[in-house]
Amino acid sequence: MRAERLLRLLLHLQTRGQSTVAQLSAALDVSPRTIQRDLDALSLAGVPVYSIRGRAGGWTLLPDYRSRLTGLTPSEVMSVFVGATAHVLADLGLDASSELAVTKLIASLPEGTRREAEYARQRLLIDHAGWDDRRETPRWLDLCRQALWEERRLEITYGETTEGDRTGPDGDDGRRRGPFAISPLGLVAKARTWYLVAARTDGRLRTYRLSRLTSAELTNDVFTRPADFDLAAYWAQSQREFQASRPSYPIVLKVRDHAVRRFRPTAPMLPADNDWWIIHTDLENRYEAQAAVLAQAGAAQVIAPPELITLVHDAAQEVAAAHQADVRATKEG
Repeated sequence: MRAERLLRLLLHLQTRGQSTVAQLSAALDVSPRTIQRDLDALSLAGVPVYSIRGRAGGWTLLPDYRSRLTGLTPSEVMSVFVGATAHVLADLGLDASSELAVTKLIASLPEGTRREAEYARQRLLIDHAGWDDRRETPRWLDLCRQALWEERRLEITYGETTEGDRTGPDGDDGRRRGPFAISPLGLVAKARTWYLVAARTDGRLRTYRLSRLTSAELTNDVFTRPADFDLAAYWAQSQREFQASRPSYPIVLKVRDHAVRRFRPTAPMLPADNDWWIIHTDLENRYEAQAAVLAQAGAAQVIAPPELITLVHDAAQEVAAAHQADVRATKEG
């Protein structure tokens, strides 16, 4: 376990450069004291790691040092060669390059590890999209990518969000804004949707869904990327904030066995009569809950809240009344 942690520590310093003990502690999820002991262990093992004192100090490696860590375990091989997302690479125009790179990587592996990689590729495929996902091909993806690589500002106009279409951490609440300048910091592909993380002129970070950009222009203004910006950490925090801000409408239902899969229980299910279950679930609002219950055509009954019982009852009566004449005509015919 410690050997793996030392390896992760060394690779972090090699790829991220100078880091404080606090940053290393957070990255490896161990205490600062453990990091200090591990740094001492690396130094004793001959790794040229040293500390820089002062407010802007930290730990780093000698500039020309590169470890020769070429051995891959079977699980590491599997994670590398089955984890690629084909549609994301295709959006970026990198699908052909990715396949060629994988071929080269496999060819460079030792024979035993190469067999492991080929074995995994032929037996595991990870498809991140759901069955009903609609693939977006944002018009501005190439331009945003260019702005990212060249660290040049974009001037964009952002379109409105339709009601109930909050499908991601949309940083401007969907209201039409622009044109305004942003400094692109990262692109994120979530399932089949692309997002641009950028800094506004006031320094605030925002997330923009690319399909909602109504215009984008690459400017000649260059910017300095914040040295402490971590795209993965920002995205994780953004996701947590988005989930916490979503509307919540908790309900309790009595559901037939075959209809349980239509809901996402938020607590352990309790058995009821015969093939019925009591489930607690959470939807965004009462109208979404009403539609979800009615869609089960009697296989779901509302227990709470009372207002939802009334909503479902009244809607069911309206549906029955609307079809009553047609049913009577069908029977008489």
